[in-house]
Amino acid sequence: MGSRFIRKVRTASGAVAVQIVDQTGRTTTSVEHIGSANTDAELALLLRSAEQRLHPGQQAFDFGDVEQEPVSLDQVADWTKPAELSNVHPDRGRPRTGTTGAAKVVASPAAELWDILTAPYARLGFEVLDDEGFRGS
Repeated sequence: MGSRFIRKVRTASGAVAVQIVDQTGRTTTSVEHIGSANTDAELALLLRSAEQRLHPGQQAFDFGDVEQEPVSLDQVADWTKPAELSNVHPDRGRPRTGTTGAAKVVASPAAELWDILTAPYARLGFEVLDDEGFRGS
């Protein structure tokens, strides 16, 4: 089954290219270039044009006073600026190991799931066995 979507890509010149992409699985079958934008206004126009090409004849609801968030060039990653690539290995494109960051894990969905799964184990009194292998199976 194929999918079609709109893609925004930063170009080598720093502009943002708007494209309609057709994919089947993980394979890109075609790319239709709509245009390149250098300002937020140009980007908004290109995105509107891409939407009309992606869904021809489809009408939009009028939501009255509800404002849509304006589109900004800043929302598209800029690989042309070296500051954004400071933690990427030039030969592999992966983050370097050993870099420190401000991120901290405060909770894990896996820990919550484990608590849910082990609650009946404790309620049935199997904790007296003190066997982690049995508990995990």
